Amino acid sequence: MATLDWSTLTRSQTKRDLYARETYFREGLCDAEEALGAGGLATVLRDTALLMVKPDGLAAGKLPPVLEYLTEHGFTPVAVREFRFQPFHWRELWRYQLTSATLDRLAVNESLLGAGPALFLLLRGEPGHELPGTVRLSTLKGSATLEAQKPGTLRSLLGQPNRVLSYVHVADEPADLLRELGLLFDVPARRALLDSLACGALTAQDKDALDQALERFAAPTRSLASADALSRVAESVAAAAPGPAAESARHALQRMERGERIGWRAFLADLDAAGACPERWDLAVLGTYFIVYDEPGHPKVLANPEPESWKSDAGF
Repeated sequence: MATLDWSTLTRSQTKRDLYARETYFREGLCDAEEALGAGGLATVLRDTALLMVKPDGLAAGKLPPVLEYLTEHGFTPVAVREFRFQPFHWRELWRYQLTSATLDRLAVNESLLGAGPALFLLLRGEPGHELPGTVRLSTLKGSATLEAQKPGTLRSLLGQPNRVLSYVHVADEPADLLRELGLLFDVPARRALLDSLACGALTAQDKDALDQALERFAAPTRSLASADALSRVAESVAAAAPGPAAESARHALQRMERGERIGWRAFLADLDAAGACPERWDLAVLGTYFIVYDEPGHPKVLANPEPESWKSDAGF
């Protein structure tokens, strides 16, 4: 680690300090050096990117436009994996962002990210760009905050309905890509992905996996609209046994109908006490519209460096 050229991996001193002490990053880096060679690592990573279509993105039928957008911007899949989030995956993936998340948002993530599969795509971009593939794709992806989205960015084109239903995730810098490989995959799976990256083309098995995903998720498989989720959850509450918990849940639903935000974990506790059993997807989607997202005064630990910082070879 002492001789590592960090300027090829990140332009954030904070990220460098954090990742140098983190096993996920170190394991991803070690395997990448073995698969790609210490001399070729920086060159290959320069043209590599990572994108995951999250469970909500697949359910909303966003895989075809995502792939079309990637092709239009010179990115080609070289590895494809169907992936299922476990709670530790997403808690660790966004570890440095969760200082700004409420516990209600964690409860919503618990349901949403576990409600279905995600699709992990390892990508090679066209060589010769002044930005690394990760940085370029992160810029093209756009903000998860609707008000901050710029025309032509991927999230803007996909038309996400709110900040949590963001459809896609990308690694923002080469260091993030290595860290996420270390976090999301065990050693054999990670090395197979790196072998595909070194080869630069989909295997027959991965091509079949992508074709099958396109067939399964060519169109929306469920509604992610708040009105539809609210209606179905209300039906579940109406069928529950009468009592204080059911009445409290109905009151919360009335508040949501008026567009008010509610205490989500308290609402979940009322549903459980009343014996109401709404479908996981409907409950997860409903929560994305009506939770309080952030705790005031708790900014993210990590913020992305400006893309301009990558347009020179300057180190730290």
